Amino acid sequence: MQQGRGRSGASTIAVDFAEKLIALAVSGLKVATIAFMIAVVYILYGVYAGHLAGPVDARVLQNLALMGQIMAGAGGLGVICLVIITHDEVAYAVGAGIIGLAMMLGFPLLVAGQVQGGAERAGQIITYWATTTGQIIVFVVGLRVVWEIVVFIKEAPARHAAIDLRSGEQEKPKKTYREPWGRLSRCWEMPHCHDAIKEMCPAYKNRKNCWRIRQGCNCDPYLIESLLRRGAGTHQLPEGDSTYVRSDLAGGREAGTKRTRECRNCPIFNEHQRQKFRLLNPILVSAAIIGLVLAYPIVRSAYQTVISGAASLAERLAWGTRVPASDWIQRLDTPIVWYMFYTIVGLLAMSYVLKAIEWLILERKIL
Repeated sequence: MQQGRGRSGASTIAVDFAEKLIALAVSGLKVATIAFMIAVVYILYGVYAGHLAGPVDARVLQNLALMGQIMAGAGGLGVICLVIITHDEVAYAVGAGIIGLAMMLGFPLLVAGQVQGGAERAGQIITYWATTTGQIIVFVVGLRVVWEIVVFIKEAPARHAAIDLRSGEQEKPKKTYREPWGRLSRCWEMPHCHDAIKEMCPAYKNRKNCWRIRQGCNCDPYLIESLLRRGAGTHQLPEGDSTYVRSDLAGGREAGTKRTRECRNCPIFNEHQRQKFRLLNPILVSAAIIGLVLAYPIVRSAYQTVISGAASLAERLAWGTRVPASDWIQRLDTPIVWYMFYTIVGLLAMSYVLKAIEWLILERKIL
């Protein structure tokens, strides 16, 4: 590979590295899938072929432990490779997370229904490594969900700015703009408001945002017509600005009383909404975390109820099992399993809350 110079060389190296990483991940996923399936089939064969119906010798226990280690390693490697390959779509990672939960919750049920006298140690080995595999998978998926939330928050304003640009609602800024810290900008501070407008703009004179009083440079036909006739007073608009302003008059020239555009289609108001979204994000994330803390005892109690009910049902339906329901509960109700479960549920809930806020502020623009 010939490296370019300067920025082009760095870009070429980055692209080449990404392509090689994805190609390596594809190969890794294939190997991991094969190893994972071999380990799972071996364990399931031991469970359902009756090998847990009596005493199990040391050789079988060693084989089960080895297959469990292979299953955990292959499962972790496979989900990492899957996340790399499908980095643009989080749904695949969520699907892998479901498999991880099935490993944690399903294998104890399978083992509990098949273990007989003398095979308890084999059942413990199978359950331990199945639970460990599920925890590894869910942990990697959790990191992927966290990354999705971070990217979602960071790119939401820019994403909707691009949508507005394609729909003709966004224009290039008309002035240098520095966003104030800790508050929302006023309409006359926005990059799309001409400085020449201020001396005749009712919103600026009343110190009220134009979307509050429904008057302003981008929707007021009187104001725009006056500006055009005066040549922007002592300020001459740059080339191209008059075309932009004249286009605003198209919808409101009838009697000079109708607004030329709705606020939701105004670049000034859209910039205000994006700024509001950026300002509210830390508050909403903090509120979601507080909500999760407050909901902790409720969800914890519901989780224990579900686990107890599932264990009782498994004990009732199992054929000749000697594994008590309390042992099954203990495997599912460990602190690690519970905290991983609550973390994943909390992250998913937070992502949906943020998507709802984005929809209300940036898409529907009703908040």
